[in-house]
Amino acid sequence: MKITDVQVIDIAATKAEGFAKFIRHSPLVGIMEPYEEYATDRSMWTGGTDWVVPIVIIKTDNGLEGYGFCCGGTAAAGKILIENHYKNYLIGADPFDSETLWDKMYRASIVFGRKGAAIEAISGVDDALWDLKGKALNVPVYKLLGGKTKDKVKLYASNLHPSDIYNPDYDKLAAEAKDYVEQGYQGLKQRMCTGPREGFKGMKRNEMLVKTVREAVGDDIELMIDAYMAWNDLDYAVEMIRRLDKYNLTWVEEPLLPDNLEGYKYLKTRVGTSIAAGEHEYTRFGFAELISQKVVDIIQPDIRRMGGLTEAKKVAAIAEAFGVPLAPHVSYAETLHFVMSCPSVKWAEDTCVPSWEKEKQKGGFSDAYILGSPKAEGGFMKIDESKAGFGITLNMEIIERLKI
Repeated sequence: MKITDVQVIDIAATKAEGFAKFIRHSPLVGIMEPYEEYATDRSMWTGGTDWVVPIVIIKTDNGLEGYGFCCGGTAAAGKILIENHYKNYLIGADPFDSETLWDKMYRASIVFGRKGAAIEAISGVDDALWDLKGKALNVPVYKLLGGKTKDKVKLYASNLHPSDIYNPDYDKLAAEAKDYVEQGYQGLKQRMCTGPREGFKGMKRNEMLVKTVREAVGDDIELMIDAYMAWNDLDYAVEMIRRLDKYNLTWVEEPLLPDNLEGYKYLKTRVGTSIAAGEHEYTRFGFAELISQKVVDIIQPDIRRMGGLTEAKKVAAIAEAFGVPLAPHVSYAETLHFVMSCPSVKWAEDTCVPSWEKEKQKGGFSDAYILGSPKAEGGFMKIDESKAGFGITLNMEIIERLKI
């Protein structure tokens, strides 16, 4: 089996109803927190433009196709890099030589990459290669990654955005939290509404958000919070997290900017709650630094961002050697196969919606353009062993509609 072509289709995911509602109408504090004009809308990530997801399609001489996805953003960098650069190392190659192909792409991108779009593009290609290998052998990808380590993947519910960052509806938040517990989730992750810009006044609102959810679900449900890099003032972060200690949080996620390693080290010495990060880190080299220097307590690789499954397995091995827990970002199909194959990974993140929204909002991150992804049931997801590769197909009708 040889690779004959590599194509990338850029789609505007924000034109899909479910994703558009998620990214544009789910308030949270975020990386742009210091700038008030960007603080009220999740579309601050994109500057108000569309969120572009590159879909990688690798074709072979025996008719099989492998599908991978880059993390996405606002630019067409992934498509340009893959079709004009990485493709040159792939045509004519055996998809099973994925280690060599990864190394070639990485070495050929060092002068302009090492993080960001260059590695995200490699991620999409690498995952498509794993999908191809699974299809060629007629087995699910997790069997190629080491096999099954659990019968089903445990999930935590990831939503719980404040309805308004300045005037949250706490009753609605409590109802949403209770609904997730009733759906079967044993852990919940919620978003905060403010950061250093609003000082102590904002701290009170953040604490009220956490207090509301903890009181709604009781002490037996694990609770995490996501600050999305917005608390990058160490005095603020220390004080804010200390205020939340009494709510018995499993972790505080990304309180600081991703490259503020010394800040993370300091923060760990000043608070009792575990600190999680890594969603915006890249390759085994970046994660080796996070892990070996004990920068954070829990690492959170994004398979579509950090280098694909080839790198993810190496990062998992490093984390296991140092006894650092790993909780990957978002339950994409490829992420579920990774979690299934890793004994040290406890659960996956499900970007879910409350039960009353399910009929109105079809899908979340990728359901609009992907068919066959596992669905949550009772707080778990099962992978269909009868489906080869990632077990997904592309919804070309939707993709044509969203294509840029």
